[in-house]
Amino acid sequence: MNSSDLREGSHFDRFADDWWNPKGRLSALHKINPLRFGYISGKVGSLNGKRVLDIGCGGGLLSEEFAKAGAQVTGIDLSPVAVEAAKKHASGAALAIDYMVASPSGLLDGRVPPFDIVICAEVLEHVDDLEGFIRDSSMLLDRGGVFFFGTINRTLAARFLAIFIAEDVLGMVPPGTHDYRRFIKPSTLARLLRRNGIVAKEIKGMNLDPLRLRFRISNYTGINYLGYGVKEV
Repeated sequence: MNSSDLREGSHFDRFADDWWNPKGRLSALHKINPLRFGYISGKVGSLNGKRVLDIGCGGGLLSEEFAKAGAQVTGIDLSPVAVEAAKKHASGAALAIDYMVASPSGLLDGRVPPFDIVICAEVLEHVDDLEGFIRDSSMLLDRGGVFFFGTINRTLAARFLAIFIAEDVLGMVPPGTHDYRRFIKPSTLARLLRRNGIVAKEIKGMNLDPLRLRFRISNYTGINYLGYGVKEV
């Protein structure tokens, strides 16, 4: 593995039985999945026949939504246990998704053709070398293609809510999942994307209603945020 590989892929090896359990230790992913898919599909229109790469696919929650919409989906992750869970669930749902244990740099070595859509959802905050990771991921995107991202802002509010509340108090995310030092300011991410030919078109907030324990998209990006860019070079 090189500098653009994901950090601690083995961390999620512990959650083989939780990926598809909406009340399990990864319940937060189930809560945000409809929002993530709705946001992306609303930006790109018809997904039928589109080549989609889901980087850090985990157990395949987002990958399956794209496959159901007619996209040709490839999902990669560094956790063999997560990838096996994704393959098993897709098989049971009769969905043809190409899952593999790999990093973006690994796909580049395999000379895969460029994708129409590249997704980095809830994965960027687990990367050691963000600049290298963005570089490798952008090289997998075709010119005119859409790069979707979803991650956590580097603010004190995010540190309090995404770590202390979500992990330690509510248990919506397993303890130890996040490291504040790897949280990313939107301006930093936009700059790295721009350096690799991707122009950020929109950044929105994805915020938790603590009373209803539901997420919604808003203009407040101080905690979780998502958005997309287009590769122009």
